[in-house]
Amino acid sequence: MKITAQQAELLDAIGLGGEKTQTGSRPKEFPKLTPGQSALDVLKPGSEHHSYVLNYLLEQIKMSEDAMSKFYPRWQIAERKMQAYLHLPNYEQMLKDMNDSSKPPAPAIIMFPYKYAVVSTIVTYGMNVFCGKDPYFNLSADGKEAADVVRYMEAMLQRHNEKTKAIARIWQLLLDGEIYGCGIVRCAWKSKTGKKTVVRPPTEVERLAAGGQQLPSMLRAAEERVLWAGNDLCNIDPFMFFPDPNVPMAEVSERGEFVYWREFVGKHILLTEQKAGRLRYVDTVQPAQGNNHDSKWWNLSHRSVLSGGDAHAGDNLRKNHFGQNNTYMFDQGSVEIIPAELGLGPETYPVKWLFGILNKTQIVQAQELNLNHGKHPIEVSEPYTLGYSFGAPALGDYIGPVQDILSWFIDSHIYNVRAALNNQWVFDPSKIDEKSLKYPQPGKHIRLKPLAYGTDVREAIQQLPVQDVTRNHMSDLNVFTRIGDMVSAVNDTTRGSHPTGGRRTAAENRMVNESAFGRMGSHMKLISQQAITVIAEQMVSNIQQFQDQDMWVKVIGEEAFTKVGPQLLSQDFTFPVHDGTLPLDRVQLFDHWKEILFGMAKSQTLQMTHSFPRIFEFVAQLGGAANISSFRLVPEAAMDQMAKAGAAIPLPEAPGNVPTAPGGNGGR
Repeated sequence: MKITAQQAELLDAIGLGGEKTQTGSRPKEFPKLTPGQSALDVLKPGSEHHSYVLNYLLEQIKMSEDAMSKFYPRWQIAERKMQAYLHLPNYEQMLKDMNDSSKPPAPAIIMFPYKYAVVSTIVTYGMNVFCGKDPYFNLSADGKEAADVVRYMEAMLQRHNEKTKAIARIWQLLLDGEIYGCGIVRCAWKSKTGKKTVVRPPTEVERLAAGGQQLPSMLRAAEERVLWAGNDLCNIDPFMFFPDPNVPMAEVSERGEFVYWREFVGKHILLTEQKAGRLRYVDTVQPAQGNNHDSKWWNLSHRSVLSGGDAHAGDNLRKNHFGQNNTYMFDQGSVEIIPAELGLGPETYPVKWLFGILNKTQIVQAQELNLNHGKHPIEVSEPYTLGYSFGAPALGDYIGPVQDILSWFIDSHIYNVRAALNNQWVFDPSKIDEKSLKYPQPGKHIRLKPLAYGTDVREAIQQLPVQDVTRNHMSDLNVFTRIGDMVSAVNDTTRGSHPTGGRRTAAENRMVNESAFGRMGSHMKLISQQAITVIAEQMVSNIQQFQDQDMWVKVIGEEAFTKVGPQLLSQDFTFPVHDGTLPLDRVQLFDHWKEILFGMAKSQTLQMTHSFPRIFEFVAQLGGAANISSFRLVPEAAMDQMAKAGAAIPLPEAPGNVPTAPGGNGGR
């Protein structure tokens, strides 16, 4: 039964009405959580408590949706320009109409893909900076004890990077930052269980069940085990990202009150998560039970207009048959709440929780995050940030007009050339057959009418002179290309092509390269500070908090794999910002180490303090000899023992030189 406003005020006056908040009517008393109960035990479907908490979360999502949706038109234009896409009319019908009327087909319009070339160059440079070496993440020590295990933690991070395909995540992070002005990565700890084939001796139960039959000494069996437990990196589509609009996006991980991300998932995935105990109440929500306005969140992106596919796999299915293919809208978010105010715990101070909402109708996940790094598990990069605003421009906002001008130069020149090729004629219609003159194909024959037989043809038809007014457009193209290059810091050197403009000295080339790589390096420094170091920091914290088993890793400088346990890695590390420069390529690195090896071969002091055989093998492997250790005659440790026992003597200081005896003349 509905009550009037006066009745509601009367109930409030006598203490029977609920507390009025932005989320609606607050329950007079929250259910008490007993020991062993979780938050989902009290957030039951249809309960007043659930409705209150749900509305509290939906208001945050709505506030972020309103702020983020302002960027969508600009992002859609950026996606179309990235693909050099133009909306094409119905050319089949147009060609048919032109053929019927004997008109030539209209010239095709070209969109010059300048933005694609620039963005691809910047992303390629960033990939070489961050992923062009092994390991990807470099750490520093925060104390002497940590200095001894830095390389082991770096090797552990690299193992996680290879397992989670981090190189693809970093590539998408860089690409999104250039197209949309923001790139987002989520870092979480993920455990994957499944069947694993093992070979083991038969158990006593299996021997008794065999009834006296002889069993093999080893049996092959499938056991349920943890297949992998480690960091999991996942990119978030900017169209599906809803951070706290009260702080800049790049700072939401540390300063934001909340951050949500959205995806459309199948019911089979949700039921799998529910079976693992991470979700609940999935069966209470139907695919078609979402709010009517949910459909506006599909097909927002235009990233697939060129390919003709879906911006997100299954978008068209959701749009046309929502409710028939078991697809759900799943909003997940890290939210800083005061549990006592929402009836979810006794804490009266802010605590980060993880919530999951299906179709904006049911909370299916609610638990405390309890992450040691104390941040939202989100890393955001805004490479073109202005520092204080919510939302930053992207590269396309600066070079988009340049691409439009370049496209116009090309199209206008092509149109003018076609006009010259098609010719312009002045003719006497009483002497010239007009239909044969309009024949659109090359090599046409112009027929004369009987009245013109035997007369001078030049008196019946004359071609007008055509001047190419767009002759300089192609040279102007280079001028505007250089303007775009100045804005984007991309030039012929960074593209990998030989610069034009005449010969240059080595000093001039070095200055040009350093200037170009200097701006690009500064660009990558900012991305490193905003996202890359934060990814490394959260991954290290997750390893120290959740890893409970030893793992074999390959450490640079070690011959064999090393077993690394949690206790060894429980040190304090720092995360230096990358300097943004390109790492040495393999050929340059090989040349440097070759010089080091030659210098060491001539120095007895270095041979006494460093392992010459190991450095030799490292240089050989760097040069491509992966199996150099198989040619070793005597292991190095055995050689050292032989030298101590007097069974071997050290090599001379340099090949061909014999140690000089006291008072001698060099062995002559």
